[in-house]
Amino acid sequence: MLPTLFGVTLVTFIVMQFAPGDPLKMQLSQTGAQGESGGTREAFLHQRRQWKLDKPAILNLRWFRNYGDPARHCAAIYGLPDEEIRRRLDDMAEANGHSDMHRFLQTLNIEAFEEQLKSAERRADLIPRVKTGVQILVEETIAEHGVMSFTSLLDDPELPIRIGAIRCLSLCTLGDPFVYTYSKDPQPEETDGVVTTWRIWWDRDKSKTAPVPPERLHTLEESFRTLVAESSRAKILEGVTAYTKADAPFFMERLLGQGPLKEKYVASIALRSTVSRPLKVEVKLGDKEPAVRAVAENWKSYVGLHSQRYDPPILSRLLYLFADTQYFNSLTKLVTFNFGRSMVKPYDPVGPEILRAAKVSAPIMLLAEALVYLLAVPLGIYAAVRRSQWQDRSISLGLFVLYSIPPVVLGMLFLTFFGFGAFLKWFPMYGLHAEGYESFAPLHYARDYVWHIAGPLICLTLTQMASLAMFGRSSMLDVVNQDYIRTARAKGLPGRTVILRHALRNALIPIITLFSNFIPALLGGSVIVEYLFGIPGMGRLSYDSIQSKDYNTVMALIYLDAIIVMLSILLSDFLYVIVDPRISFSRTEGGG
Repeated sequence: MLPTLFGVTLVTFIVMQFAPGDPLKMQLSQTGAQGESGGTREAFLHQRRQWKLDKPAILNLRWFRNYGDPARHCAAIYGLPDEEIRRRLDDMAEANGHSDMHRFLQTLNIEAFEEQLKSAERRADLIPRVKTGVQILVEETIAEHGVMSFTSLLDDPELPIRIGAIRCLSLCTLGDPFVYTYSKDPQPEETDGVVTTWRIWWDRDKSKTAPVPPERLHTLEESFRTLVAESSRAKILEGVTAYTKADAPFFMERLLGQGPLKEKYVASIALRSTVSRPLKVEVKLGDKEPAVRAVAENWKSYVGLHSQRYDPPILSRLLYLFADTQYFNSLTKLVTFNFGRSMVKPYDPVGPEILRAAKVSAPIMLLAEALVYLLAVPLGIYAAVRRSQWQDRSISLGLFVLYSIPPVVLGMLFLTFFGFGAFLKWFPMYGLHAEGYESFAPLHYARDYVWHIAGPLICLTLTQMASLAMFGRSSMLDVVNQDYIRTARAKGLPGRTVILRHALRNALIPIITLFSNFIPALLGGSVIVEYLFGIPGMGRLSYDSIQSKDYNTVMALIYLDAIIVMLSILLSDFLYVIVDPRISFSRTEGGG
């Protein structure tokens, strides 16, 4: 079972990798912000990294690559003003130098790069395209793998290289890497990042800060205790406005101490309010040496504290070869049944969404499966017993007609004749309940539910019943022509006994084999039926997830469908034993 599940997830993942389009870029393109580098693009990149869409699919070799040369070229371009970039492009066009940078720019896959480079009139338009290409390379490919390479450039003798390296580090970490406060719902795992940030600043400024006077200390303790007991974040934010930067030693003591999470949470908010963001990580192209040196020291401190993350040892790199990939991330979520969040707004957790849809679909699927077998098996057996008679011909004709009608056509015909009201209005055409069903009495609620699912149930049953009834007829015809059936008839046993006691059990074995095939068939049919009838079940969720390229939900649905199919195969094996006592799971005498 486990190898089968592994194969299902691998094949599904590979198929989705070849699917055109990117789920996050599709969302950005709807707002016209796909190429922007502002908040929308930053959110886009954060989501890509959260779902590891920026990682290679199967094998991650990036931890073994040396990004020294690409990092230097990226830093050079991001540390130069547009005029200097234009001058270098002119030199490249005239073959007067910068051949290494020329070869690097060719790897950015900029459309019609050489044509624009050779045209003096179009060369100015190439500057923003070059900078955009570098930005995309750093943000989406180099990322954390090249942080150490950019950090090594912070000691470069050329000031533009250092400025460019700092700006590229901001692209690698998607902005300010320092975490000053907790999230709205503080978690213990956030403490390390918050404490580390403030410790870097405090180690530098502690000697410059005067201790808090005793009389002020008493006031701070009283107000701090009040804020810690406050449950409203808005009131905490309002309360910390009464503090000043001179109170920072008190809050640093609370943050670095062994107090509860709530104390650290309030202390971080107070420090953020009074000290703001003391660790600067951004520079401008025109900044002078002292400003650049201060920012470079902040980056060195940050990278030094996270060296295991950005410069992992060889064993970790070997592990990341497989573990730091898109597929391993998806597989881990599937194995732990932690399906993550949807890739489509509002980014709800996948697990509860599937559970909600399953609660809608499960009753309809189970009822449809039961009805298919309760109707199709007797119908097929009856047609086989009445072979070549008018009953057999009538049933076979009806089954062939049903089998030839696609589910979508059958659903539309049903709605047209029995739902829309153009002919008859016997069944509702949409949803599972009538308006105001929350206030219905239990009996009224059940009656309303049955009335609404009758249409989808009939469509699902009819689409699957035809093939099973035809197979049942064929299976029974094979059995009734066997020698032991003729022997039973020759003994004078009644026809009913011969059919029900001797023929039926053997005829059911091939039918039970189809049991595992009807589960995925019903799931596939439910996509069409649920879409037509507006039912928010598994089928509708599957359709919507595929349309929006919600990879997390699609992978989870296929994984769960595979589990359901394998469980149905296991159930089929147990049914064999019940139908035919000659079949057993125990070992044979020969040890086979």
